[in-house]
Amino acid sequence: MTQQTISPVRVSVPVGLDQQRCFEVFTAEMTSWWPEGHHIGEAPIEQIVVEPFVGGRWYTRHTDGSETDTGTVTAWDAPSGFTVTWQIGADWAFHDDLITTIEVRFTPTDDGRTLVELEHRDLEAYGAAAAQMQEVFEGPDAWGGMLWTYAAVAEGFG
Repeated sequence: MTQQTISPVRVSVPVGLDQQRCFEVFTAEMTSWWPEGHHIGEAPIEQIVVEPFVGGRWYTRHTDGSETDTGTVTAWDAPSGFTVTWQIGADWAFHDDLITTIEVRFTPTDDGRTLVELEHRDLEAYGAAAAQMQEVFEGPDAWGGMLWTYAAVAEGFG
């Protein structure tokens, strides 16, 4: 049996802010733009945390005090970009043994804006559910839609 190759999900959005501010809003202020219904905990989101160093946790703190893990920071190059693992399975639960990768890059443009590019790769780790998960991540309520929400919120912060 050969393993299926699944293309990475790639989305990008131009943001009307400088590179440093785009990076800060994306990482340190993720709670402000992450959709309220996109979480795996039982209680609503209180705060989404991306610890700003390699080996740091990416997790959600919920209003009931519980925490749910999303992944781990594997690269941190502020304000150019960062990479984290996404360890949420097709069952929408955290799995220690499932590792997909999300890389986010922040590239200044000549007009003073920043191009924010997100790539979610290693989807083959989902095994038989890989094609289904690729379709989910490419959907309008997934990475693409979330990046446009992020851009709108970030530009509102200034």
